[in-house]
Amino acid sequence: MGSNRVARVVILVIIAVAAGIILYPKLISTPSQQVQNREAGALKQVVSPGEQALERALRSGKPTMILFHSNSCIPCKEMSAIVAQIEPQFKERANFVDILLEDKAEAGLIAKYEVHTIPTSVFLDKMGSYVGTNVGVIKEDALVRLLGSLE
Repeated sequence: MGSNRVARVVILVIIAVAAGIILYPKLISTPSQQVQNREAGALKQVVSPGEQALERALRSGKPTMILFHSNSCIPCKEMSAIVAQIEPQFKERANFVDILLEDKAEAGLIAKYEVHTIPTSVFLDKMGSYVGTNVGVIKEDALVRLLGSLE
């Protein structure tokens, strides 16, 4: 009887481990990953709000600045204020896309641009090609010159 009980416990452990392996990826998946479209039976890409904003910006044919930041980060708030000040003067010449690190839906963009420290500013030219990255706060006059050079 003792070995029968051990066998049952082993089988239950194997079932629990198998269930964990099957269910874990579904529990941690992000909205930007591919999902099954039940009606059409085809895969479709779920796009995050930040990805949608970036797509719109890139279609405009203007240089783009992506600011990765957090609401709880003091330097991020400073950088956001600087961007807010210069944005009106660049309204017709550049795009600005804000990505909050707290938004789990933005995990794809955060990984794509390899953001590890905030604030991080990523610059794309008018063709949407990567130009460069800056980590930290950029002074207003330096940011104006930088955006002007992307035109």
